[in-house]
Amino acid sequence: MRPVHKWPVGFTAPNGQQVAEQYEPHGLANPILEANLDSFCSYCEVFSSDLEVEHIVSQYQDATHATQWGNFLRACSRCNGRDNKSKKPVDLNQMYFPHQNNTLLVFEYREGGWVGLHSDLKTQNQKNKANKLLKLVGLDKYSGNPDYPLTRIHPQGFPINDIRWAHRREAWEWAQFKLTQYESGSISADDVSKFADQRGFFSVWFSVFSSHRDVKQALIHAFKGTALDCFDSSTYNPIPRNPQNPTDPI
Repeated sequence: MRPVHKWPVGFTAPNGQQVAEQYEPHGLANPILEANLDSFCSYCEVFSSDLEVEHIVSQYQDATHATQWGNFLRACSRCNGRDNKSKKPVDLNQMYFPHQNNTLLVFEYREGGWVGLHSDLKTQNQKNKANKLLKLVGLDKYSGNPDYPLTRIHPQGFPINDIRWAHRREAWEWAQFKLTQYESGSISADDVSKFADQRGFFSVWFSVFSSHRDVKQALIHAFKGTALDCFDSSTYNPIPRNPQNPTDPI
């Protein structure tokens, strides 16, 4: 999951808009959120022109944060829908989130649309926090996952119109194709990043090109809103976002 940097209240965007502390109704925040984070779902990373202002802590859990800039991300209707995040309770201290953690250190991406907990998570607390986010938005809903038993109503184990895993699989296949072209010298790192930026799924592309420093650098800068402090300035490998926290620097 791509770690993102949200502009602080009072920041003036390139288009001249200034980030306000409150947006009422909350949908008024969508233009400046898009300017900040672009047209990618903060959770599944799909590229879409129809993203919602998503309440990190839902209005149903705590209405006092319903209009606060600090409680907004952008999300697709599937990640933020009733089958996934929607009204589920959120404890920011017990879950990872892309605006406050380096979520590239939280999940691993593999071919076939697979997403799971990162193998480098060291403590049970880290695994618990990662798993809560995974289940919150349903990123582990991929074809064949035994955690989601098949039924007549849900022949893939979850709603048939939840095809986020299939979009990730397609993105992986595209990334592998571009990897072959890049390693043959027929396209550049910028060519890869520009293509990826029009398709979404940053974490898929970053995973496929994990051995190529120049492509990682290009991807980080091509995807607007990516948190630069989550990457080593030389290797562009993911690094902890909260090194001052000795118990959990992620």
